[in-house]
Amino acid sequence: MKKMILLIQLMLASVFIVQAQSTLNACGNTAIIGGNELEWSVGEMTMVSTFTAPGIIVTQGVLQPSNHDGLGINKYEALSKQLEVFPNPATSVVNIRYSGSATGTFTYQLRDMSGKSIAKQTTTLTPGNNVQQVNIAALPCATYMLEVMIGSGDESTTSVPYKIQKIK
Repeated sequence: MKKMILLIQLMLASVFIVQAQSTLNACGNTAIIGGNELEWSVGEMTMVSTFTAPGIIVTQGVLQPSNHDGLGINKYEALSKQLEVFPNPATSVVNIRYSGSATGTFTYQLRDMSGKSIAKQTTTLTPGNNVQQVNIAALPCATYMLEVMIGSGDESTTSVPYKIQKIK
């Protein structure tokens, strides 16, 4: 009887402990191969720095698990296929190209790794190719986070993050 109670307690405890992990990959990609989700990133750093705040963990150079409820994932994936950020790494200018049929607003925000906003711009989105240039020539060589947001009047804003390397 004691063994049965212990077994039930262990089974209940395992239900609360097991949690799937997923990552938010800012510079790389994700693929599903044979039913397994594989992720890779470009420009992994040998030195790892971790910054924490309530509800968020940011680690340079390592893919981190994120806890999301799964809402908006289809919109995120569709938007990330319509966005192109290049060149990366960059020396003076980063181009953001949106190729889609949506109308609304096109916003980008560039932040340093501490979260400080460096640049932000919002323009009107038109169907077809929309290109924004982010001037990073005056910034020191470092890693930056670029968030690209697309919003329309009838839907909520969807954003895609990118990790940008400034070199030279």
